[in-house]
Amino acid sequence: MQRTTFTNRTPLPNTLSEEAVLRILHDHAAMIEQNPLVIHYERISTPDDAPEDERDGAWYELTDRISYLPCGLLQGKLNYRGYLHDTPQGLRTHIYAPLGVHIHDYWTVHRRKIFAGETGPPSVFYLQEEVELICPFITTSFVRRTLSQSHSELVARLVAAGGGSA
Repeated sequence: MQRTTFTNRTPLPNTLSEEAVLRILHDHAAMIEQNPLVIHYERISTPDDAPEDERDGAWYELTDRISYLPCGLLQGKLNYRGYLHDTPQGLRTHIYAPLGVHIHDYWTVHRRKIFAGETGPPSVFYLQEEVELICPFITTSFVRRTLSQSHSELVARLVAAGGGSA
């Protein structure tokens, strides 16, 4: 298994407050439904094999439509479990996908520092996504690319739903 970490930071429109962004992150249905890959989901009870530190959040059974080749030439469905836990700063998730793929995601909202001499309308807040991806070496590139593309669209949809524009 290969472990990969990366961080995405997205400036947020000034029309969104920190509270509005946190409200969106804590709305699990919105987070799931705005993901362009998810075609079905349902809430499930905490699995018996859930780690001790993941017993206090919400668990879901999810289905994604995945394109294995460009232009949708080869598509399939992927079923997996996901754990979502609200935090004071945002949302923590853990995806348990087939082939031993684990995706740990920590979404947080931060106030951007404004430096003297900056010009233009500064973005006051940004959304940060810290990702830890654990998967077989041969799938790392595909999983990371798919994750980055879908989460980029997810963030744009969440911002639009929150009354801003990315």
